[in-house]
Amino acid sequence: MPLHYVIITRTDDTPDSALAPYLANVGATLEPYQGRLLAFGQPQRLEGTGKLTRTAILEFPSEEASRGWYESAAYQELAAWRIETMGGPVEFNLVSGMAA
Repeated sequence: MPLHYVIITRTDDTPDSALAPYLANVGATLEPYQGRLLAFGQPQRLEGTGKLTRTAILEFPSEEASRGWYESAAYQELAAWRIETMGGPVEFNLVSGMAA
């Protein structure tokens, strides 16, 4: 069964320090869904023109697990705080991995 990935991209200028409570607590919301953070940081543009300030890649064992995490009360509570604090756009995209 292929793994599934949530790709999160930000285009805002909110400093990471302002998001410290979110960044410190989001990892605990992943654990019940066997999710893990694979990458987080400022992307280096290879092609394209859109403004990206941060990208995160999360890995889950299944689509159900990834959706379960995103829709969970624990994550949605953090997401509400993030949205209120940032006020800027964030994109969440679910991508299926390739079967081994």
